[in-house]
Amino acid sequence: MSKRQKDISTYFVSNKRRKGDEDKNNSQLSTTNNFSGTECNNESDIVNNKEVSVAASPLFVDQISNNIINLPVPVDDDDIGVYCRYCVLFSRQGNNQALGQFINKPLRSLEDASNYISTHDKCDCHQLSVTRATECVQRYSNTNSDVNVLLNDINVQQENEKRIILASIIKCILFLSKQNIAFRGNDDDGQPYDEYANPEIFLGFVALSNTTAVGIAETIVAFIKKCGLRIENIRGTLPILIRAVYRFCPFLGQGYDGANVVTGKVGDVQKLIRDISPRAIYVHCSNHSLDLVLAKACSLQVIKVFFGVVKAIITFINGSPKRKTMLAKTIESTNNEIKRRHLVKLCETRWVEKQSSVIVFKQVYFGIVIALDYLIENGDSETSGLARSYEKSITDIDFAIPLIIVNRVFCITKPYAEQLQKPTCDLVKCYQSIEQVSIYLAELIYDDSQLNELYNEFNEFVELNEIDVCLSRTASRQYQTVENYFTELYKTFINMVIDELGSRFNEHQKIAVNIAKLIPSFIVDTKFSDVSAMFNHYKDDLQSADSSTHKAEFDTWKFSILKTQEDKRPATINETLKMIQPIKLFYPNIYILFQLYALIPVSIAGAERSFSTLKLIKTKLRNRTGDERLSDLAVINIHKSAAEKLNVDSIIDEFTRSKRKINFTNESI
Repeated sequence: MSKRQKDISTYFVSNKRRKGDEDKNNSQLSTTNNFSGTECNNESDIVNNKEVSVAASPLFVDQISNNIINLPVPVDDDDIGVYCRYCVLFSRQGNNQALGQFINKPLRSLEDASNYISTHDKCDCHQLSVTRATECVQRYSNTNSDVNVLLNDINVQQENEKRIILASIIKCILFLSKQNIAFRGNDDDGQPYDEYANPEIFLGFVALSNTTAVGIAETIVAFIKKCGLRIENIRGTLPILIRAVYRFCPFLGQGYDGANVVTGKVGDVQKLIRDISPRAIYVHCSNHSLDLVLAKACSLQVIKVFFGVVKAIITFINGSPKRKTMLAKTIESTNNEIKRRHLVKLCETRWVEKQSSVIVFKQVYFGIVIALDYLIENGDSETSGLARSYEKSITDIDFAIPLIIVNRVFCITKPYAEQLQKPTCDLVKCYQSIEQVSIYLAELIYDDSQLNELYNEFNEFVELNEIDVCLSRTASRQYQTVENYFTELYKTFINMVIDELGSRFNEHQKIAVNIAKLIPSFIVDTKFSDVSAMFNHYKDDLQSADSSTHKAEFDTWKFSILKTQEDKRPATINETLKMIQPIKLFYPNIYILFQLYALIPVSIAGAERSFSTLKLIKTKLRNRTGDERLSDLAVINIHKSAAEKLNVDSIIDEFTRSKRKINFTNESI
């Protein structure tokens, strides 16, 4: 096929004429002669009556099997001539080009037709029409090319790309938050408090503009409502730490650090909240209670002087990298068995760290003395003078006796202080732990063998470290011998600890005793009258409020426990919950009581840790971060293990359900 024939094949002829005028325009238009070589030899090239019959071009013939495209277009006498089949069907007004010859009006004369056709083939309007025609044929022959299908595929592709981008952003946010790396920017308009239901979860920081009891209570209530929780069903609050009670009630238990504004019995925070929710139980933080016990016992003047010396020496050595390195080398050369190479900072407010500091100080005491001797001989005037005074202080009998006694008590209390900070610790376990400490400390006082053993340890210590066993002028006024001095301070210090344990944990004991009456190990001597008040207090939370039902369930529970071997009876709430879980349908009310008591706050250590996290997060690069973003970052940083388990796809799905301007799923298509 020649180029002329190929170009002309894209055109068709409309030759509608009046009757009797068939021969008038033969000189102007002769279809047979001029289009004989165009491969458009179909008889339907002739316009018949009211329809224009358009013979398909070779392109259409190949794709749609020689079908004829019939266009119901009215034809007048002026329409007779040559048209471009592509432009007639697919051209549109626009692109700064007028629709003229071959489209709106025909080519009536075939003189210089090739020039007209060549010019028309090169115009943008014709090229666009050809492209549209090609796409039309492809869609006609391929159903997958339907416009709706194509649009859907494009939307799916775009949504997948957006989800990939959003997933990358989420992963970056999680990584930066867990590593405490600063973001750029400080705005966050999100709502991070959408009905949390996880037990013991950090929700956020709350700014207090009013530090009175009423102001704090109102702030706590407003914060709880902001979290989407009902204040009417509250069983208690913590400053920041919240404990949820599954489906039975949103919260349980109040816990504070002992400040007067929150712990008073008249007009203070815990009282105001109990006025709103009478069933909210207030429990003083057990860890703070133990800290107060030790703080009170350490208020003895000789103990206060002892702690002052310890703190000064630790600050002196840790204040210089050279001194720290020298002490580490000294400890390594004198005693390789000791793993510790550095002193632990003595923190006044963190008694667990304070106990660790004293214990480590005694372990490396010999190395400290040698290090101070070296500094006396080789240090500058200021360092040498301080080292001399510190060495004299710690090699005195007034320092050695408190060191041995305080170290012995702290070695006993430190494991319990750490246990009380754990979220798995319940009130029964707390009370049992404190009771064990009290009993053991009492044995130290009344058991002479324990006292003699500790005094022998003291003698070995002073002999090993070459401490002069001689009473100071002040001590000689009160005590006749070193042994009397040691024994009197020993009994006084431990007695103060025991007395404070009894008074500080009195409320814990009352609650724990009530709980323990239902625990298998203690239920043997329990009667229903002993626990009826407990059932009545929580009757609104139980499945049944009928006392007869409660008594029947209690009797059945006690009978089943008595049938169990004594060594297999649980002694804590958590162990009891594990035991009752498979048979909870038989004891629904008792099961709920165990759940409620298991979630009473024992410690607010989680809230205290959040303050440390705040110090790490609120850096110079984040000094303009808003409260909501700061709380969100703290949540991720505090609950790192939970953040690592987050499913990015589920986060994106949750995001797609919010109001947005772009699509991330096919649901909105």
